[in-house]
Amino acid sequence: MDPTDPLNSGYVYVSNAESGDGEGGAFGIYFDKDGNVLEYKALLTGTTDNCGGGYTPWNTWVSCEEYEDGQCHEIDPVANKTKETALGGDGGRYESMACDDRDRSNLKFFTTEDHERGALRRYKTSEYGWGALHGGGATTFLHILDDNTYEWTTDEELGRDSAEEYFPNAEGIQVHEGKLYFMSKVDRKLLVLDLEDMTYEAETTGKKMYGEGDFGDQPDQNYFGPSRKYMYFTEDGGENPGVHARYGDEGTYFTLFQAIEGGRHDGDETVGIALSPDHRRFYAGFQEYGILFEITRDDGRAFE
Repeated sequence: MDPTDPLNSGYVYVSNAESGDGEGGAFGIYFDKDGNVLEYKALLTGTTDNCGGGYTPWNTWVSCEEYEDGQCHEIDPVANKTKETALGGDGGRYESMACDDRDRSNLKFFTTEDHERGALRRYKTSEYGWGALHGGGATTFLHILDDNTYEWTTDEELGRDSAEEYFPNAEGIQVHEGKLYFMSKVDRKLLVLDLEDMTYEAETTGKKMYGEGDFGDQPDQNYFGPSRKYMYFTEDGGENPGVHARYGDEGTYFTLFQAIEGGRHDGDETVGIALSPDHRRFYAGFQEYGILFEITRDDGRAFE
C-alpha cells in the first residue's frame, strides 16, 4: 500500500476507541483501491478515551486522548508505528488537530481541547515528516481580543481565560485557504480565524437550515469536502443526532442523515466522517453502537 497513491494502491480508515482506563486506542480498516475491506487491526493500544484527531501532510494520523492527562499520538498505519507527540504538552482533554501546511518549512499544527477552559494550541515546526511532531517546536495559545481580532501568546492561562469566554469545549478543527475553522460545542458556534489578517468571526451552527433535516444539539467533528464548498460536521447528543453540512461562505446548512427520533441512537453522537480517495464513498458512524456507514450517491458521482 502506497499512501502517496491511494487511488491505485488502496487506503486505510483509522478509527479511535473512546474507552477509559487504558482500554482505548485506534484501529485501522484497510481497503483495496475499489473500496473492498481487506483487513482490520489494532494500531494503537494502551491509551485512554481516544476521541478525535487529525491527519498530517505526510499521511499519518494523530489520535487525541480526551482525559485530564491525555496526549496526542502519531500513527503510521502503513509502516505500523506509533509515537507520542509534543502537541499535548503536559496533558489535557484533547479533541482534534489540523495543520496549516502552506509553507512546509514553517508548519503550524492546531489542537483543540474539550474543556470549558481548554486553550486552543498552536505548534510551529520547521521540520517535515515523521519526527516533526516529536519535539523541538514552539507552542503558543489563542488569545481572543475584544475587537474581533486575536493574537498568539505563550501564556497558557491567558489562552484558557480566552477559551472560557469565547470558545468553551472546542471540538473539530480544519484549515482551508488561510482560515482556521473550529467548533465550540457548548456555545454551538463555528469560529473562523483568518490566519493572515488576525481577525475572526463566529456564527451559530445550523442557524439557516434547508431541506427536511434539523440540527438541534452540539456540533462536534468537522471535515471539508474536496471542492471545499461543503464543510461536513457531526452532532453530539440530542434525540436524533446526525451528520450535517455547511455550504459556502453564506453559511447555509443542511442534513445528510440523522437518527430516528426516540430510536436506539437517541442521545448518541455521530463520529468518524471521512471520504475515500476518489471521494465516492462517505464514511460516518454512531459511537455508542460502534456502527460505521459507507454512503454512496445514487448517481455514482463523487461527494463535493
